[in-house]
Amino acid sequence: MSDQSVFEQQTPQKPEGARGFRSEINGPVTRELVIRVLLRVSILRTLYWSIRSKGWCVLARGTRLKVGPGSRMHIPRGSFLFLGFAHFTPSPCSIHIGKNAHLTIQGTVQILRGVRVFVNDGAHLEIGTRTYINDCSTLTCFDHIKIGSGCSISWNTNIMDGNIHKLVIAGNPRPRSAPVSIGDRVWIGSGATVLAGATIGDQSVIAAASVVTADVPSGVVVAGNPARVIANDATWEQ
Repeated sequence: MSDQSVFEQQTPQKPEGARGFRSEINGPVTRELVIRVLLRVSILRTLYWSIRSKGWCVLARGTRLKVGPGSRMHIPRGSFLFLGFAHFTPSPCSIHIGKNAHLTIQGTVQILRGVRVFVNDGAHLEIGTRTYINDCSTLTCFDHIKIGSGCSISWNTNIMDGNIHKLVIAGNPRPRSAPVSIGDRVWIGSGATVLAGATIGDQSVIAAASVVTADVPSGVVVAGNPARVIANDATWEQ
């Protein structure tokens, strides 16, 4: 399971804010890097959403972003949200934030081309710094999804905290949604699914194609459907 973001390799954690931008984006800010981003950026939409959000919301051309009435993207000053850059899928990045919903970003976050994000009316999606979400992944937030810092979320990953349909078992209705919490420095392999109510501890690894239906401790590797611990005392490098 090997992931790369638009800025090649991640660097160690540095303080938040504008002065930390160089370290936050996985390598030095070179002239070639700036040119590569500028060639694909939607300048007017980037300026509009950056002014509205206070921090930098940088959109690649073709990115679809819809924000409903009463909703907000919380991007602190000196933070950066990159939408729709990198990788090879022809599908654009698509972000839909419903009525009175919130998307909160800390530091530098990358949501790559082909990713689909749906934040339902009144829901809240939080993403920490140096986290990137690879192409063709889907995040569906009906209630509350929190993703920590330094997470690598591979392509074709599916993270959801609820269901549209009502499920009744033995006459007892099941909850439509339950919050999802993903800790810091979690690596989620390609094709994995994280379902409602799951909590994933810091530094854990979710193997490709796994289905996470329950809590995952910190520092372990899980695999399978449903995902089970197959290794302890795990560490990983980007």
